[in-house]
Amino acid sequence: MLENLKLRRSTYILFIVWGVVAFFVAAAIFKVQPLTVNFSINDRRLLQGLLRGLLLLLAYVIFTIIPTRMAIVIPSFFYFGLLGSYLWQFGMVILSGHWRGIAMDLLFVIAYTVLIYCATMTAFQIINVVQKNRSVYYFSKWFKSVKRVMKAHWLSLSVVTGAYVVLWSMFSLI
Repeated sequence: MLENLKLRRSTYILFIVWGVVAFFVAAAIFKVQPLTVNFSINDRRLLQGLLRGLLLLLAYVIFTIIPTRMAIVIPSFFYFGLLGSYLWQFGMVILSGHWRGIAMDLLFVIAYTVLIYCATMTAFQIINVVQKNRSVYYFSKWFKSVKRVMKAHWLSLSVVTGAYVVLWSMFSLI
């Protein structure tokens, strides 16, 4: 799965180290106490989750304007940092021993990880299509590439973003 990203090994190590640092920063900031999960669907949280999911996708697409694969590192730092804090949150939910809360938080972390992966793959494909396109005008070439890649991946991006939105809006931590 990760061989499709075509990144250097040092980039993988950098992202893993950054996620671990974010995990330990979350450990230093927050108290170690069990978190219980409250289940309810809230319209306000549903809208917040939708905005967060679309902002994540938009951030990756916007950074494809820079025609290099290293530009994707910029949004990835932020979102992998959030992943580290979500993993800390998952650890605190495990301490509660509430199995439904553990399952929901695990599904949320998996959905968020898959969303980051899909956004990264989409951004890399946009960059590849931009580099292969022979148009003279860069923004025209970029816009056509974004349109083409989004048209090809709209279903997977919609499903993953929808799963993230539903799981984000379904539970809150107490």
